[in-house]
Amino acid sequence: MRMLIFPYGHDCEPLIRHAHLLEPCYEIASLVSPGGWGLAGKTVTLGDGKTMLTIHESPKEASEAFDCLFIPPFEAEDDEVENRLADEMGKLLPHVSHVICAARLTQANKEKLLKNCQQANPPCVFTDYSEPHALASYGLAAPAEKYPSLRLLDVPVAIVAGCWEKTDKFEISLALRERFLENGYRISQVGSRDGCEMLGFHSFPGFMLSKDVDAADKIVCFNRWIAELSEKEQPDLILITIPGAIQDFSEHFTRGFGLLHHQVFQAVLPDALVMCTFYMSDNFEKILRETSTSCKYKFGTPIDVFHMSNLFIDINDSEERDCIVTNSIYRETVSLSLSKKPADCPMPIFNGLEATECDRIFELLIEKLSPSDVRVLY
Repeated sequence: MRMLIFPYGHDCEPLIRHAHLLEPCYEIASLVSPGGWGLAGKTVTLGDGKTMLTIHESPKEASEAFDCLFIPPFEAEDDEVENRLADEMGKLLPHVSHVICAARLTQANKEKLLKNCQQANPPCVFTDYSEPHALASYGLAAPAEKYPSLRLLDVPVAIVAGCWEKTDKFEISLALRERFLENGYRISQVGSRDGCEMLGFHSFPGFMLSKDVDAADKIVCFNRWIAELSEKEQPDLILITIPGAIQDFSEHFTRGFGLLHHQVFQAVLPDALVMCTFYMSDNFEKILRETSTSCKYKFGTPIDVFHMSNLFIDINDSEERDCIVTNSIYRETVSLSLSKKPADCPMPIFNGLEATECDRIFELLIEKLSPSDVRVLY
């Protein structure tokens, strides 16, 4: 299927850079980003380094041939903006035979889009990756035992987590997937976004985000789901990326208190942990050490390697607006900041969006998990 991605935003960049990881049945053909998002007119290069696509401002401008609409996760300023985008999506239905939705649209917009797909001539297939699935859809049921036990895993587990959202967790997980596969490892992977099935691995299970499942049951069921994946797929490594923030930012900005991370770490204790952190200009060694110590005592595992993103929180603006306000800097500034770290800095920290730096993260994981844990395929 030749896909038109709409609405295209910065969160889609990892998919573009690693487009070669998409399942063979998918091909990115066209990109449309709404006016005002600051991306229309720019050119991007797909992961193969050869294919270049221009980002259009309107679906009407997309002259490339496509037969599938992919709706990625996006953040609308308000319902009116989402309604307008949903109307634009509906106008594309006569030109596509398949709609793949990974965005968490309002129920009204989702129902309208589904109805339009059903009424199209011929009917358009609607695949919804954003809908939370019940335990039964994973072949699981709430534990019947009063004190259920966890299953032990005989395969090493690596986890990618983030100090906050948008710190490149998804990007780093794709880059690591690429390197593990290139080096002959079989991996079972769980991503932090909806729609990861398009990339050949599993999305984070919906039952972990459901209010209908007891917190303790989530831990047991996630453990058993991972164990069943391991038995079925026979991997050399399990790679899990956890959505959201690993902890609250302050008593005022709590962001879930890191409860989801607590549940995952209770279910599956990792053999290696990659932490994606904010941008820090200097004196970051102390902060990283404290973060690693916090993880060690909170979750039972220290941090093995850090990735520094280009995201930082504007403290003053956040307090003034009473919400978290984030800004970003040039990626090159991250590399410049890291180049100034002391040579004897004991905390391994890299800019994982640089290929050579990501290679170092990969090498550190292999070093941590080898030779007795990770099995090389011959």
